[in-house]
Amino acid sequence: MIFRPWFTCALLLAALGALPVVAGDDDVTDLITVLSDEDVEEAEDELEDALEDSEEVEDDLEDELEDRMEEAEELEDELEDRLEDMLEEQEEREDDLEDELEDQLEDQLEQLQQLQEEQAEQQTERLQGLWQLEEQVEDLEAFAVPDEFIALLTDEQLQQAIASGSSVLASERLDALGTVLVTFASEEESARFQADDNHLYQLDAQAAESTSALTVKQVAVQMGITTGEQTSLVIGMMDSAIDTQHHCIDPGLVQQQAFYRPGLQPATAHGTAIAALISGPCGLLSNTALVNAEVFAASPKGMVVASARDMIAGLNWLVGQGVQLINLSLSGPENRILQQALEQVMARGILVVASAGNEGAAAFPRYPAAYPGVLAITAVDAQLEVYPRAVRGAHIDFAAPGVSLQVAAADGAATIMSGTSVAAALATAGVALAHDRQLNLEQLQQRAMDLGAQGKDPVYGYGLLVLAKKNSKGRE
Repeated sequence: MIFRPWFTCALLLAALGALPVVAGDDDVTDLITVLSDEDVEEAEDELEDALEDSEEVEDDLEDELEDRMEEAEELEDELEDRLEDMLEEQEEREDDLEDELEDQLEDQLEQLQQLQEEQAEQQTERLQGLWQLEEQVEDLEAFAVPDEFIALLTDEQLQQAIASGSSVLASERLDALGTVLVTFASEEESARFQADDNHLYQLDAQAAESTSALTVKQVAVQMGITTGEQTSLVIGMMDSAIDTQHHCIDPGLVQQQAFYRPGLQPATAHGTAIAALISGPCGLLSNTALVNAEVFAASPKGMVVASARDMIAGLNWLVGQGVQLINLSLSGPENRILQQALEQVMARGILVVASAGNEGAAAFPRYPAAYPGVLAITAVDAQLEVYPRAVRGAHIDFAAPGVSLQVAAADGAATIMSGTSVAAALATAGVALAHDRQLNLEQLQQRAMDLGAQGKDPVYGYGLLVLAKKNSKGRE
């Protein structure tokens, strides 16, 4: 408590007033006076002590207040420091965020620019390819044997052609197909018999520039096949000659006959590789009969080709040998007469598997793969990506391994080969096994491993040909 002077006076007066006073008694009055002075002095002393105490208390309070003010100031300074630190951290975070956003934006812009450049390059290549194809299409009719036009006629039609003086170069009865293959020398004279050019076709495989190659056992795993399985089907081929001395070929199970014209030289590289992939000690199948129509041969300049006329004659012979499945690892232009022959072959229940062609994504469909009823096969690599040179189109049915595969070489060794030819050979073996397992085409479509757009697409068809049960996983 804090005492003030006025309060001290009030206490003093109160103390004096409280003393007893007896009127008329001088001694008592003196005593009162004496006592009052003493009391007053004591009271004053007490008041002074109280005053001193109050001053000390006041000083203590003032000191405490000052201490608290100092603490408040220190707290205020600390809060200001913290606020400044928080603001600095926030600014740093904003700067970091801005830097990160700038980096992300720069990366996205770079990716977008790179994508645009790649798309522009692809578009340029595609346009260039289309331009080249346009030139090739103009000259496509020239990719045929000069001054030869073929038709399938009845005996009566052949006699009419001869009687009318048509320039018939050759005629050959095709007993297995029940028709006559006629070759005319004049397009105008053959027009009324709906003849077509005697087009030329090429093989769809080439040497691969790769240091590593897939083996038949590896691709068998991808296709859900165990190597060495046996099929009851007799498989036909139209290819170059097969080297029956190669250790990957079982000579006792190979039958072949030449159909190319005189003056050409036999070629064995492609036919040997395809046959060894289908069946034999190095192939997917074992103990399977192969019947090969040798329609491809080398010209004096080294070009290995086959004509539509030779292929039709080869088809007739294959049908006569009782084949139930034919592999055509070849492609070329559309030919109306070859299509008629293939329709007659398939009408007898014979399955036909053909390679899609290696002219690239911008190419027009190649034949016979694009004919209705023929199973068109494209090629994929070890990562199940489409072979860049494979032809695309709505006619593609299945994909099979066909990039950098180890195959039999004509010199008795091994080589690495790529192309839709290779894929068609493996697919032929797979289709043969599927037939023995009583799997129809619809079931094969359902079991295929979808690789491209969902469902059938023009790049992979129904997907990778797989004999195992439905595999829901596509490319990793």
